[in-house]
Amino acid sequence: MMKRCLILVMSFFMLAGCTNFFGKEEVFEHISVLEQSFKEKELYWKKLQTDAEKLKKNYQSNKWKIQLLGDEDEYETLNESINKLIIAIEEKDQTQSKLELAIIKVIAEDIYSL
Repeated sequence: MMKRCLILVMSFFMLAGCTNFFGKEEVFEHISVLEQSFKEKELYWKKLQTDAEKLKKNYQSNKWKIQLLGDEDEYETLNESINKLIIAIEEKDQTQSKLELAIIKVIAEDIYSL
C-alpha cells in the first residue's frame, strides 16, 4: 500500500514537471498574443475577439489538467475572467479588457507556479 502511494506521488511530481503537458505553454501563448494586440496603435476588436475565443477553447480543453494544479477558486475565477474578457472585447471596452487580461495572467501564473 505504501509503495503504491509513493509511486503515485512520484508520478504526479514527474507530470507536474512537464508543464507543457498541463497546457502552460498554450495558455501563456494566448495571453501574450492578446497583450500584444492591445499594444498595437489600432485596436482590431475582431482579432481580439478571435484570440479570446481561442484562449477560452484552450481553457476548456485543458480544464481537467488545470484542476489538477489549481484549487477550485483559481480555475473557476480563471473561467469567469476569460468570459468577462470576451464580453469586454465585444463591448469594445479597452480598460475592462486589459483589466480582465491582467487578472487572467495573474491567475494562470499562480496555477502554474508549482
